[in-house]
Amino acid sequence: MSNPNKAKGTAHETSTRHFLNEELGQYVDGWRELDYPWKDPRDPDNVTRPAQTGARDVGDLHAWPFVLEAKAEKEFRLPAYVAQANKEARHAGFPYGVAVVKAPRKNIRDAYVVMDLATFARVLADIRSARS
Repeated sequence: MSNPNKAKGTAHETSTRHFLNEELGQYVDGWRELDYPWKDPRDPDNVTRPAQTGARDVGDLHAWPFVLEAKAEKEFRLPAYVAQANKEARHAGFPYGVAVVKAPRKNIRDAYVVMDLATFARVLADIRSARS
């Protein structure tokens, strides 16, 4: 890839996708040594990288019910990241948008997941209503 910033962003997206799928048990054991990591490629719980089609961006990663906007930049611009994630969630038809912001010089597990308070309130209300 000739653009180093694009390569850095793609690497962050890939790391995020692999981390979440591994933590959520979506990959087979020993997946790093295999050509194909999925337990079930059709499982809707897989965290995937959607194909971008048309003028409406649908986010970097889909992790139902969230659209993830991955950011790996020197300076954090949280309001812009969250606004972009929310917009792309609407485009994708997902209820929630969140930004996954790479923590400088840290492992992917230390990345920040950022949402606005209104989104958090909706997540909280949905979790609580599912519990009852």
